[in-house]
Amino acid sequence: MIDLAEVEKERLLDEWFALDEVPRGKLHLKLEWLTLTPHAARLDQVLTDIRADKDQANDGLSSSLLILYLDSARNLPSGKKVDSSPSPLVQMSVGHKAQESKIRYKTNEPVWEENFTFFIHNPKCQDLEVEVRDEQHQCCLGNLTIPLSRLLASDDMTMNQRFQLSNSGPNSSLKMKVALRILHLEKQERSPDHQHSAQVKRPSVSKGGRKVSVRSQVSVPPGAGDSSPAPPTPVLGGGAKPSVEDRAQPAEASPQGPRDLGRSASSLHGSTSGSPSHIFSKEPTPSIASDISLPIATQELRQRLRQLENGTTLGQSPLGQIQLTIRHSSQRNKLVVVVHACRNLIAFSEDGSDPYVRMYLLPDKRRSGRRKTHVSKKTLNPVFDQSFEFSVSLPDVQRRTLDVAVKNSGGFLSKDKGLLGKVLVALASEELAKGWTQWYDLTEDGTRPHVMT
Repeated sequence: MIDLAEVEKERLLDEWFALDEVPRGKLHLKLEWLTLTPHAARLDQVLTDIRADKDQANDGLSSSLLILYLDSARNLPSGKKVDSSPSPLVQMSVGHKAQESKIRYKTNEPVWEENFTFFIHNPKCQDLEVEVRDEQHQCCLGNLTIPLSRLLASDDMTMNQRFQLSNSGPNSSLKMKVALRILHLEKQERSPDHQHSAQVKRPSVSKGGRKVSVRSQVSVPPGAGDSSPAPPTPVLGGGAKPSVEDRAQPAEASPQGPRDLGRSASSLHGSTSGSPSHIFSKEPTPSIASDISLPIATQELRQRLRQLENGTTLGQSPLGQIQLTIRHSSQRNKLVVVVHACRNLIAFSEDGSDPYVRMYLLPDKRRSGRRKTHVSKKTLNPVFDQSFEFSVSLPDVQRRTLDVAVKNSGGFLSKDKGLLGKVLVALASEELAKGWTQWYDLTEDGTRPHVMT
């Protein structure tokens, strides 16, 4: 049993592992910890590495991951009975793999808001097949086919639009966001004398009628314990189910889809759990890098405000504003926050600022509870349009506060790294299920926010 934390650290393990509880015997494994990249130029090399065959697009190891966010449908036909509303569901398939959405009962305009992932062998030769079906009458309400090669040619390998349905009503459409990411092995530079120590989990042993798990860390150099060198062995295709995180989404959703995923056989599905080693890790601690735990950031911002004022009267929003959409999805039991844009931020240098937005759902201040946008370079009016989610029920979220901070990016110990402004949004609102979009004033500590509708 091999600890996946070691695979994540080393990125590539290709060696013979000694078998436990037998006098002798070894198993040759090649393990790769892969990351997701939106660069189609890397695909050809990956296809070569996994020996992809044009005539066998549905078999073998995977070269990429397809992330699908199923949003909603409009103007669906009524199915077999003209005077009744359908109960639609969506069936999606790529090759031999198929997945299905939940059923939305008695509606022509269903909303799903569901994420799906597919491991793809060769996106140049495979298609995404989508069919909307009426569960009640067992009939097709419309379908469409998306060649994955279209995603390879799309910006950021992503399509986010309403797709017109075939064999359906004249204005029937399906809204989806589909992203393709190449599974890429980022090899780490190692010194010639580098030796890793693969962490092995020993099988459970019986002790007093109970099973006790014993873990030890052993050094496993290639061919260890064998006087003769290990013969070269071809690498076999996937046999282990990787644990992944659908952080992202789609990648950040973008659908915030998974961040790091293992290359699997084509029949495997992704999940959103971390590696098993995380079970033994300590409870996540608050992020010490956050300005929540660094009050000096607020003090520095107040000092910067005084410098900006310099005898003049600042406007109503001296630190600028941020536009947010906030709503709670009862179907998914999640708080959804869309960070749209900021305007009139203060400048950290002559080139402006490099702003990004980070969020916590207080009182949770753990690093695992943090959400961050990308960095927008050299601008005081950044546009993000990124969506984030927090798993929380409606009664619970109405007792929470959303902590939003706009920060200036910079290198480690950079003098230009700091806080640009904050806003604290109390979520005790009856309108949370319906949602709202508003501009919020940024302040030094997030209090006294002035809302502009």
